[in-house]
Amino acid sequence: MPKNYYNKSTHNKLFLENLCEDYPEDYFDWKVTVQFYTGLHRCYCVLVSKDKEVQQSHSKNIKNLKGIDKDIAYKLSKLYKNSRQSRYDGFLDEEAMLRINKINFNDGSTLLKSIETEVKKYYSVSSVV
Repeated sequence: MPKNYYNKSTHNKLFLENLCEDYPEDYFDWKVTVQFYTGLHRCYCVLVSKDKEVQQSHSKNIKNLKGIDKDIAYKLSKLYKNSRQSRYDGFLDEEAMLRINKINFNDGSTLLKSIETEVKKYYSVSSVV
């Protein structure tokens, strides 16, 4: 089952890369959201490898992940916060939200790379065949 989550994460990452390549200065709200879902599905691999059930609630999954690895859980929670902010808080001042989403995207790029690296401790890429 982790393989399915890993594959979904890889699919999301490819979409994010294409989005960034085709629209380098646009759609930061979507880029931030895709970063979260890429990281989330990668973290599902950790949960499943530790016999934890994947929940429908993102908050519950982050809480369960925290019991396994606080650092990964913290990084995923930051991606989650950024994603929620980009989707729900961007309707007041469009220019300010664009600046915030760019900042969150740059921060998210670092967080996502770190999550991908740290997840390998629990679910190695070589186990995906």
